[in-house]
Amino acid sequence: MGEVRLHHVNFHTALNTPVFEHDEYDMMMRGALGAAIEERQVLCVAWELMPTHVHLLIAEFEDLPRGTILKHLKGDTSRAFFHRYPALRADLLGGHLWAKGYSARRILDHRQYITTFRYIRNNRQGAGLPPPYPLELVGVE
Repeated sequence: MGEVRLHHVNFHTALNTPVFEHDEYDMMMRGALGAAIEERQVLCVAWELMPTHVHLLIAEFEDLPRGTILKHLKGDTSRAFFHRYPALRADLLGGHLWAKGYSARRILDHRQYITTFRYIRNNRQGAGLPPPYPLELVGVE
């Protein structure tokens, strides 16, 4: 059996365009990303959508490598976004929602895992952005 590797991954919108600063696009992408993670059966411990990028804490396996995971997530979410908002295709580099590539940092120990998990979960707050949903809906006061 192969090794499981955890990674903090992020990928950006084309030209770092702040597409998801608009609530409607943000909520749509949150649904699309959550659905893609579930449908592709990606082991994703935490994720957060920012106006210009996405953070993920994912596990890669020998039979599901990181590159394949990112290809699926970026492709699935981009197709869903342009299906919902076809008029935006021309505004985003001829139909490219996401920039090419991604960055990844391997999680090597528990301390790094906890730090990364907290960073992802608190990323919006750290950037001075409001939470993506009303806190009372998730039982936080």
